[in-house]
Amino acid sequence: MLYNLLKKSFNEHGDKVAVNCDDIFLTFRELDESIRAISCELESRGVNKGDHVAILMNNCIEFPEAFFAISLCGAVIVPFYVNMGIHKLTKTINHYDIKFVITTSKYEGEFETVLQKECCFLKGIFYLDFKKLSYMEFHDHLQKEAGKFDSADMTDLALILFSSGTTNLPKGIMLSNSNISSNVEAISNYLKIGLNDNVLLIKNIVHVSSIIGEMIVSLYNGCTLIMSSSLATPKLILELIDRYQITIFFAVPTILYSILNYRYLNKFSLKSMKTLQFYGGSIGTLIIRELAAAFPWANLIYSYGLTEAAPRVTYCYKDKLLEKEGTSGTPVQGVEVFILDKEGVSLGAGEMGEIAVKGPNVMLGYYKDRELSDRVLRDGILHTGDLGCLDKDGYLFVTGRRDNLIKQSGKNIYPEEIENVLAGYKGVLEVLVRGEQDDLLGQKVTAYIVPVDDYLLDILEILKYCRLHLEDYKIPKEVIIVKELDKTPSEKIVRRQEL
Repeated sequence: MLYNLLKKSFNEHGDKVAVNCDDIFLTFRELDESIRAISCELESRGVNKGDHVAILMNNCIEFPEAFFAISLCGAVIVPFYVNMGIHKLTKTINHYDIKFVITTSKYEGEFETVLQKECCFLKGIFYLDFKKLSYMEFHDHLQKEAGKFDSADMTDLALILFSSGTTNLPKGIMLSNSNISSNVEAISNYLKIGLNDNVLLIKNIVHVSSIIGEMIVSLYNGCTLIMSSSLATPKLILELIDRYQITIFFAVPTILYSILNYRYLNKFSLKSMKTLQFYGGSIGTLIIRELAAAFPWANLIYSYGLTEAAPRVTYCYKDKLLEKEGTSGTPVQGVEVFILDKEGVSLGAGEMGEIAVKGPNVMLGYYKDRELSDRVLRDGILHTGDLGCLDKDGYLFVTGRRDNLIKQSGKNIYPEEIENVLAGYKGVLEVLVRGEQDDLLGQKVTAYIVPVDDYLLDILEILKYCRLHLEDYKIPKEVIIVKELDKTPSEKIVRRQEL
């Protein structure tokens, strides 16, 4: 079980602060005691091995308490995004066979009436507030006799995480104890993380990278995890790095752009930061060079991954990022990466095809979707749907997602390449490139750009810049300046949004 990953930290670092969220903190000993107490209460109310238990919380200190308490019961953890809407929430709870929900008193009264009426298999809601647990029972006739869960198979389903789907229900990605623990060890290995590190988790906690790559990795290695429930503005991030002497910070490109362009960046002491890891989207080489110049003392690590791979697949340090422009690095410990053609045949160096992954981190499948699982998982290999190639040294280059392909006048264009170029233009904060319907071209390349602090961007100059860095047919046919772009809870730009 995932709880067992933390036993060494609980035993050896009892008095050290494990988690600090908004200056409310728990030492490793206090966290362990809280997890055990909550787990006992969950069991007494009927939570059994294999039950699906939802966590309905934003970033807060109660999240790790609930997460590992569910694991200690042998139940399956299912984190929900709080602001998904009550109707979608009820549909998702029913579809994923949720027996119990754990939330905080902040949401008391917000969900009960609808959930009790529409979720007939939901037994009740637990309200957790910093070590204190209360319970609202829904359907007592469904209660089972509670029994202590003594053992766990590493192949057991431990966690269901959601990813966007083609319907109004999200895809449920099933990860086992083994999937998660193997990736935790691999991430710990390339991060070179240690007891003296303070890790900053600023993104939404329900995202796979936040849970596995940051929360579990931090606690597994005896580090102190710093969290915040506030909106992740550049000012807040820089204040937290300065105040808590953060040594490892994880970010997505949109956050990095905002930090680099923050006008008061130089007012903060950031010398404590030894590692800056980023992932979750394409990032231009010029931005990487800016980061290297802004934080010369820190190692930059870029990684490629997906929830289905729990999540890390490759990683790359700063020297290779600068030497091999556009690379996503080499596979993490225990993972293999292949490039396959349409027939599933492995391709050679420099040949473009679908990225496929094999390793102990590859998911069990999609919950209640055998057809999609069989299509994506074949012969123990995960077919990612991403396109790319490997160079002669085994470094991965990701071109983009097959689903994002723009077909303009018979030519195939990957928007990620254009986004990388535009992201390097002065005054550009965020960019989205996609194909818009066009009667003559079929689709036309259209770029939506958010400027930095209302920076006055000249569209003609932007197009001239594109001509220096792109083939002529990849230059956007239209550039539109917008105030903002919608993002997912993990701060990725939503590709299919109304603009």
